[in-house]
Amino acid sequence: MKINTKSLTNILTLRYDPLEKPLTPLATWDDFDNDLIDDEGKKTEELLSNSVFKNISDEKSISISLSSGIDSTICLGLVRKIFPEKKITGICGVFGEGFDESVIASEIANQFDADFFTVNMDSVFTQLPELISITKKPKWNTYIHLISKRAKHFSNNLVTGDGADELFGGYTFRYNKFLSITKNDDDWLTKTKNYLNCHDRDWVPDQNDMFGTNVSFDWNNIYEFFKPYFQNKLEPLKQVMLADFNGKLLFDFIPMGKAISSYYQIKNIPIFLDPKVISFAQKISTDQKYDKSTKKGKLLLRKISKKLGINHIEQKKGFSPSLLTDWKNHGRDISKQFLESPNAHIYKNNLIDQDWVRKAFMIVDDTSDLRYLNRLISVLTLEIWYMVEITKELKSDTKL
Repeated sequence: MKINTKSLTNILTLRYDPLEKPLTPLATWDDFDNDLIDDEGKKTEELLSNSVFKNISDEKSISISLSSGIDSTICLGLVRKIFPEKKITGICGVFGEGFDESVIASEIANQFDADFFTVNMDSVFTQLPELISITKKPKWNTYIHLISKRAKHFSNNLVTGDGADELFGGYTFRYNKFLSITKNDDDWLTKTKNYLNCHDRDWVPDQNDMFGTNVSFDWNNIYEFFKPYFQNKLEPLKQVMLADFNGKLLFDFIPMGKAISSYYQIKNIPIFLDPKVISFAQKISTDQKYDKSTKKGKLLLRKISKKLGINHIEQKKGFSPSLLTDWKNHGRDISKQFLESPNAHIYKNNLIDQDWVRKAFMIVDDTSDLRYLNRLISVLTLEIWYMVEITKELKSDTKL
């Protein structure tokens, strides 16, 4: 099996590969070229309700991936409002020492007469062969598959809030940073570099040193992917939202959701990703998505949430592991086991430079730098992927 090294550099730098064909059409700057106003979120709520009805009306019971944030709780609120008699089950992922959303999520589930269950999400390191087998790619962020696995016990579907961040202004930390370092008249390349600096956990300063001699890495190739998003007449914040939509959402989150649903043979229902919702949301004024003075986002969704009587948490969390804790408890030893040997496949095939890996280990040991930790996990995932998908040395159910 021949490895596409261009795709490899993209995944290890952006976390996705823009060379793939997306399952949802790429947006153009024209799609965002409007400033629609939706008073009190009435049109948005109508479109979301239509999405719920269209996708769920034939389902006898419904499972919802339920955190304590605004996206999934709106999903629950709308489903219950439209289907007062249907059986609903909310499922919340809980990591050992990560932020536990289950307390608030359970209260919201009870408010809307939904059953509630938690899923203890084990170490991402010990489950890597299984995570990789779901997408068949060197990716490790598929740990949320455990939500779908549990949902299968209650229904043949899973409702998610995927797409709400990209469409309604959820990445407030990114908007604030980007706007603080960007001028309106900056050229596309400067804006692209600023945008990537807002994703700095996906790459490291010595990114070019990470790859082996069989991999040609050039930042200019990465920058070119973003040229259509930042070389247009849109205001800078809309340019960011265009790049966000055409980034991890289309090339990572949506394909991952489809892969997981196929793996468990359940229906994936992201109500925010209905084509009519997408088309309308893209054209909504940024002033109705993000408040630059208060730095709050999802302004329209907040109005809908308030009307539904939901008390969601303010800070964006999601089902996220405490990587540093997981690294200390499991990841470091597992990574040493696979990455210390010069006979590792990624070194023998000159995909990754072992000297860089040694350096990254020292940086993480000395400073707990999360950027280098993320890259080390990606490099480990690449090695495990090679052993699962290419040499077949590891089975998908192998626990590390």
